[in-house]
Amino acid sequence: MKHRIIELPAFSVVGMDYRGSAPDDSIGQLWQRFLPREHEISANPADRTAYGVCTQLPGGEFHYIAALPVTDDAVVPDGMLKFEVPAQKYAVFTHVGPVTTIADSFQEIYYNLLARAGLSPRKGIDLEHYTERFLGPERPDSEVDLYVPIY
Repeated sequence: MKHRIIELPAFSVVGMDYRGSAPDDSIGQLWQRFLPREHEISANPADRTAYGVCTQLPGGEFHYIAALPVTDDAVVPDGMLKFEVPAQKYAVFTHVGPVTTIADSFQEIYYNLLARAGLSPRKGIDLEHYTERFLGPERPDSEVDLYVPIY
């Protein structure tokens, strides 16, 4: 998996979240609840993509947000939250395949690819960036950019 290094400025997202330790079904179920409601969000017209925003919590749990990028003055619909993604330097890798194997790609990145590239991970926020190259959750040719915070 090839990578590139980028620095993202801080930006805001609005979406729905999950906190827990069971990523597989829970994340898919979250997206199934979120997608029918995404039209309620006044998404940033300059960025027509979606994000999966993930932070590690104490005790092995994580906080995951299925979200759309918004402007700073965006209204938050009932049952959703606004989250500020801080400015950060990232190594960006492209996952190709169904969404059910994204966790495997993150493991490969953290346990092998970063070290091979001479990069050190930084505690921070992982991102899944869904662009026009995302063709559907089951498609083997679907692409999602995975952002891993680095020093």
